[in-house]
Amino acid sequence: MRRGLLVMGIAVVIGMSQDWVARACDRASTAALTEDARLAIDVRCRRGDERAVRKCRSTLKKLFLAGSLDPDKTLRTYCDSVKHSPWGGIRRAPPALCVRRYGGWPEG
Repeated sequence: MRRGLLVMGIAVVIGMSQDWVARACDRASTAALTEDARLAIDVRCRRGDERAVRKCRSTLKKLFLAGSLDPDKTLRTYCDSVKHSPWGGIRRAPPALCVRRYGGWPEG
């Protein structure tokens, strides 16, 4: 009985420490991202259920950290998608992010 409790206690401690290490690594990799990369992840991974958002954020984080994807390109694509989206004939005002970075878009 004592051995069983000891083994179970050790398993719980190991499981908890692995979870702690995984969260610490995730925080460290997020801290390594540039401000542009964090912003690009936020605007790109807003929609969907929680699992899809988590997967999107994880994938983009890996791509940005590896240098395979440029955060500015992701942000520009977001602004272009808002600019060219159909709004029933009325163009929506540009998001503040797009105005700050790219000057919005011309009227007309």
